[in-house]
Amino acid sequence: MKLLNLTSLTLVPLTLAATLPKIRQASEPLLCSAASSQIATNGTNSTLWPWQTYKSSDAVPPVLAINKTGDALFVGLIFFDASLGSSVVATKEVAPLIMTDTGDLVWNGPVATTQAANVRVQTFNGSQVLTYWSGQGTAGTSQIVGHGFGEIVVLDTNYTELYTVCPKLSFNLPPNVTANCVADIHESFITSRKTMLITAYNTTPADLTSVGGPKNGWVLDSIAAEVNITTGEVLFTWSPLAHLKVNQSHYPLSGAGLNQSNPYDFFHINAIELVGENYLINSRHFWSTFLVNPKGEILWEINGETGGDFGTLPEGGTFSWQHFARVQQLNSTKALVSWFANNNDLTGQANAKPSTGLSLLLTLPPNATSPPVLVTNFTNPHSPVDAWSQGSFQYLPNGNKFIGYGSNAVIAEYGPYTNGTNGTEGQVRWAASFGSGDLVSSYRAYKQVWHATPATKPSLVVLQAASNDTLKHCAGSSTWRGYVSWNGATDVTKYIVYTGSTNTTLTATGQASKTGFETEFVVPSGAAYVQVGAVENNGTAVTRKSSVVAVGNS
Repeated sequence: MKLLNLTSLTLVPLTLAATLPKIRQASEPLLCSAASSQIATNGTNSTLWPWQTYKSSDAVPPVLAINKTGDALFVGLIFFDASLGSSVVATKEVAPLIMTDTGDLVWNGPVATTQAANVRVQTFNGSQVLTYWSGQGTAGTSQIVGHGFGEIVVLDTNYTELYTVCPKLSFNLPPNVTANCVADIHESFITSRKTMLITAYNTTPADLTSVGGPKNGWVLDSIAAEVNITTGEVLFTWSPLAHLKVNQSHYPLSGAGLNQSNPYDFFHINAIELVGENYLINSRHFWSTFLVNPKGEILWEINGETGGDFGTLPEGGTFSWQHFARVQQLNSTKALVSWFANNNDLTGQANAKPSTGLSLLLTLPPNATSPPVLVTNFTNPHSPVDAWSQGSFQYLPNGNKFIGYGSNAVIAEYGPYTNGTNGTEGQVRWAASFGSGDLVSSYRAYKQVWHATPATKPSLVVLQAASNDTLKHCAGSSTWRGYVSWNGATDVTKYIVYTGSTNTTLTATGQASKTGFETEFVVPSGAAYVQVGAVENNGTAVTRKSSVVAVGNS
């Protein structure tokens, strides 16, 4: 597998080393400060990707190896997870992450014991929420081979848990698998009617003679479900086994289906979206996306090989093993549908095809005499990525597009497509790697706007200045440094620094400009106790203060 390599682009230095201090007039003196973090590695020959470490936090996010052109990017944060792509330990930890497109950490979510994935911003009850899937028990490890059992966590803008969505489904699980909840990793879409669409995999008896298997075989019947977020009540389910023939699958049987321990994953649902009153359901193994009505009836099918109900696909418009089907625009006569088209099913397979951000304009109702029109087919022609699993393709509000390459540790932002010699290929404006090849993966990646103020306190430690301290030149007689971070805070612009001779006589004696995830600042000489207060959006009021720290006792 190839890492994304942008030719003629410049590697952007990460803001990991201290930057030069910022000095300006303020109501409290501006203290000498800089970004603080270190790059850690596990040796030059290790498969473990470099990670960042801090003094005031135990977060260990991956380093983002960034290339960019300097062209306009969408102003948002990057949401992804760094997960194991194989049995090789190639990432420092598995956790949902929010980072900036300059490589700074914003939020390091709870470290998962098995898997955590699909972290993103959604709207519930008119407010922004953060959602992600968390695998549980022995079932969470099943995600490594394509699915899992777990729950969807819903957080508010303080990172306080509002709900854990655990659908009330009575499912058969493989032998020796335990799970408190059976929600699958693939989908957790909050609808406009305040419900959530989820996927769930039921181990089910089925006749497999049509694909050369046993009559009394076993399949994974990958269910689409709509559930009540607050109660887990199941409001709608749709079973592909009840509506489609098993032999329509492109996925090889390869000895599967003989018993409950190794069921045949004939359909593999991986995306659901509410379209009006209907459900857009994507099948990786059928190479198809279906529109299903509330009665469970299939209204139409768009197939990546034949076009399905829509007629012959245009040149560059075929797709296979696809993910993240989404309707981008819709009216009574047209639908613009997009996918992350994997176009590959096996890692390292011969004659691998580039994975693309594909969009087709479909005529409604389907009419074979008015076939689909190719709108986008984004790939990097200089270094195409062939992702054999996972992935996402997002339309951004400014016209750019954002691609997460799933099984490959690459994310990229493209400029608007142009109708030039390459047809619908877009320009790669920004790209980052966070792992080696497909040893690290991220189920989906998003770029979104998110404003959050954590319910926790900022974290502060005070340490003796190191011999190689970068603030020595502007520290005067001070030999102490403060290190402050606030995991998840998006809008902090500065920290007011309080000092005193006792922990009850603190006064504001300076301020430090917030730089990076962790800010290092010079502690004023003579301070016995230190506290910081976070200020958001260049305001004057302190939002929340850290604990008081005794100098010399951190």
